[in-house]
Amino acid sequence: MFDHALKELAAIHNRVQRRGAKGEDARSIAAQLRSIAAYGLLIDIDAPSKRALSDLVRSKGRDAVLYSEVDRATVKARLKEYGVQLDDRMPNRVALDYNARNDILTELEIGGVTGLLTRTATTFETIAAETDRLGDRAARVRRVQSSSDRDWYIGFCQQLQQEITRLGIDAGLVCGISYFWPLLAPVCAMIELAASVQGLFYLGSCY
Repeated sequence: MFDHALKELAAIHNRVQRRGAKGEDARSIAAQLRSIAAYGLLIDIDAPSKRALSDLVRSKGRDAVLYSEVDRATVKARLKEYGVQLDDRMPNRVALDYNARNDILTELEIGGVTGLLTRTATTFETIAAETDRLGDRAARVRRVQSSSDRDWYIGFCQQLQQEITRLGIDAGLVCGISYFWPLLAPVCAMIELAASVQGLFYLGSCY
């Protein structure tokens, strides 16, 4: 199930990279993530993943975990195994303070991996709706500074940038706990892929 989902996400990523992002791509990702979340509930991945997260925090310290980052070279090598060539033009990360990072970690501690997958699916459904609304207006809004759509457009891009930052932190946490529970390694790759696709949506609409 995990392997199938990874291959599907990789195919969507490569399609977006090749011809640009569309709402249907975000909806397809959301569907994949919801399926994996349901499967995760079925096999009860949350209890052992929460224990692994506790092991990570106990071994490294909470503050260190909050500011841990995914090594991009490692991510590129891992996803290359699934035929994914990451775009190096990733959007700049939004600066998150200690409290914001702590909230993200706490949410993972409470909701588990299935909660993260479900939340990410919801984010992609929102991206799909906003991408459909944006349509081919993106280039025009970028050109015409006085456009009535510009405030909405800027808000969409800023929110997407924040989501990319958040998902990057989530990826770091899931990849970190996969060292304590290797079954989560494919989920780590899924979150990294999801973050990369969000980056492609940003580059296509906001860059």
